Amino acid sequence: MRHEEFNDVGSGKSPKAGKSSKAGKSKDGARDNSKYNNDLDAVSGYETWNSMQLANYFAKHGLGEYHEVLTMHKITGKIAPLLTDTDLKDMGINIVGDRCRFRLQIDALSRKARAITRTQVMWESQERLFFSCCDACLGTCCGACPEDPSTYKLTQSHLKVRLVTPQRCGPITCCCCTSYAVNNIDLTNVDDVDMVSIPAPFMQQVLCCGEGKDIVDVNTTNEGKIYLTLKMGDGEYASQVILNQIEESQVMERD
Repeated sequence: MRHEEFNDVGSGKSPKAGKSSKAGKSKDGARDNSKYNNDLDAVSGYETWNSMQLANYFAKHGLGEYHEVLTMHKITGKIAPLLTDTDLKDMGINIVGDRCRFRLQIDALSRKARAITRTQVMWESQERLFFSCCDACLGTCCGACPEDPSTYKLTQSHLKVRLVTPQRCGPITCCCCTSYAVNNIDLTNVDDVDMVSIPAPFMQQVLCCGEGKDIVDVNTTNEGKIYLTLKMGDGEYASQVILNQIEESQVMERD
């Protein structure tokens, strides 16, 4: 393959790329993403590693000759980020390049651990669309137009709201022309979280055992109010989890 490409270049012909080149790029991209995710999985919970596990990790990254040094000094995953250049020198790691490699690997561990922490899901739910089965039957034309609720996902630093806005014909949801939007709300920009319960209409309560909805009001400094519509009984828990995570994220930002 390489000889053919060089011959084409030498003869003034353009090398054959086209679709095969694009496919190669996409495959490489997929491999890179897979490798990145595998790397994150490999360091998940590294703070709990004992000295042997940490030494094995460094050995995989070209520092195997210091395996015994790390175990002898009882360097665990929790202690590793605290190591300074002086500490490494006191441990007998006298080669400057190796000390730099240790620092690079320790920093990489910390970055990967932060990436895992940032994307860890603390809570998730979906929009409560209807008060009762009768309401759902009418709104979806007896299931001909399936439900497509908005979804909510809370991580350590963001509240992700995937907002679904369907086209409607009166109370009936249309199957087409639905619009989607994703709003990633930075928790440091959230001022307050409130919750109010809305009961089902009286006739739906009597005839269809309709249940109410909890509306969680997320008040932000830059985007105004964001509303999360949840099943009755879930709103109080959701608002408390969001408030707790807002406090945590604001503390982390100050630190």
